[in-house]
Amino acid sequence: MKDKTPSVFKRIAGAAVPGRGRASGVTWLPDGASYPRLLSFDPGPLTGRSGLYLLWHLGVRPQWLKVGFVKDLGAASAHLSKTPEIAAFIPHDGPFLSWAFCAPESAPGLVNFLVNRLNPALKDLVLGCDMSVDPAAAPVTCALPPGTKDIQTH
Repeated sequence: MKDKTPSVFKRIAGAAVPGRGRASGVTWLPDGASYPRLLSFDPGPLTGRSGLYLLWHLGVRPQWLKVGFVKDLGAASAHLSKTPEIAAFIPHDGPFLSWAFCAPESAPGLVNFLVNRLNPALKDLVLGCDMSVDPAAAPVTCALPPGTKDIQTH
């Protein structure tokens, strides 16, 4: 019998389609749709690795929170977890984290695409760990992390 109980995750989860997280050379991690909570995440393996990150929560009204490009994903995840504006979403079932390794020259277009598509709630939050991104850079299309879909923000 099929479970008809709606879950919070199902509101933003789609079917994990093989290869869905890959476009423009972007592969979102961790593989699959089991994303870590930012606050309990061990950033050790990401220390010294540059890349994109994407944060969201699954509360009553799921939202994309922040997208950015950083020189050190490990250090950035520690910084993000201590940022009050991000920590404010802990009671709202999150925040969750996904990341993708990419070349720094691709980052401005990828970040601009994701910000334009997702309209994250904290898009104007300036963080010291984020690399500055030229807002005039042409957007570069990429897929969202597997198992997620666009969330309506209000």
